[in-house]
Amino acid sequence: MKAADFMARAIELAKKGRYKTQPNPMVGCVLVKDGQIIGEGWHQEYGKDHAEINAIKNCKKKFGAKNAYELIAGSDVYVNLEPCSIQNNTPPCSHALIKYRIKNLFCGTLDPNPKINGRGVKLLKESGINIKVGLLKKECKELNRIFFVNQKQLRPYIILKSAQSLDGKIALKNGESNWISNSESRKDSHLIRSRVRGIMVGRATIEVDNPSLTIRLDKSELGLKKNESIDQPAKIILGNLQINEKKQKIFSSKSRIIIGSRHSVKQLKTIQHLKYKKREFLEEFIQDLLKMDISSILVEGGPKTLNAFLANDLFDELVLYTAPSFLGKESKETFNLKAPERIKISKKLKVVKIERFQDDIKTTYYNRKV
Repeated sequence: MKAADFMARAIELAKKGRYKTQPNPMVGCVLVKDGQIIGEGWHQEYGKDHAEINAIKNCKKKFGAKNAYELIAGSDVYVNLEPCSIQNNTPPCSHALIKYRIKNLFCGTLDPNPKINGRGVKLLKESGINIKVGLLKKECKELNRIFFVNQKQLRPYIILKSAQSLDGKIALKNGESNWISNSESRKDSHLIRSRVRGIMVGRATIEVDNPSLTIRLDKSELGLKKNESIDQPAKIILGNLQINEKKQKIFSSKSRIIIGSRHSVKQLKTIQHLKYKKREFLEEFIQDLLKMDISSILVEGGPKTLNAFLANDLFDELVLYTAPSFLGKESKETFNLKAPERIKISKKLKVVKIERFQDDIKTTYYNRKV
């Protein structure tokens, strides 16, 4: 195997933590001696051991503690993100790598966290360890888009999602929107829900559509083992919601509920309410959510909420499910943005992926500024 193959394995391992690591990044680690893997691990859950420590433990389990210490000495370490150099929930991984006397470190990207950025690599280099940064850099950064946005833009990673007709309509004139997309598209949207820390809608969506905002997939559909589980994402409501605990489905589960508005709402133990003085508080609300460990948000609507994010250029990803139907000119438009003065300066996105779910077409876009 070549160096790139070992890093690809580290990335594959890192993905196993996609449901549990946020707000931490996904990280995988592979220990190699004489071209053979002697240990591997990944960051499995926020607050628990990091990938490097789990790889060392894996080596100990396979070869015994004494033999592992000798094997790791002079070994090569492949990790998709720079080893941490600060004490937080766990001890610094860079210290452990120095203790076990590794020879070479292959690191995909530096950590964007300003408290770490380059410090872990510098510490290892000063200890005589050879460092190579940038192996499969593009793939390593793509893996942790959420974490990079959190650290560099100081806000959650934001995915806008909508289902629309061929003529770009999100609902009929009377507000009816169930169901524009088919069951396979809706199942796929629940997979997106499973990978974010919060689902956001406007207060009108709660009052009119009454969604539960939960992940409704079983373990096999999520690719989980029998002993594995994931937490439901927080339910985030934008606007002055008229609360009705008995009728509103958002209260049917124990998930965290967060409301951001300019006016007071009914005080309940199940609700965290963030109140703002400014008329335009969306960006401040989003920043506050990151402070509450909501590192990623799926914005599901309605149209007013979606358009607020678009108008403020406050998003990283857009997912559109387009159904093969027409809803007509009087139906509600998916997007209603102010027209640019020239086509040259119009907002352009990057098409990342196009998928088909029966007759529906799913298109995933990235915001080019990210």
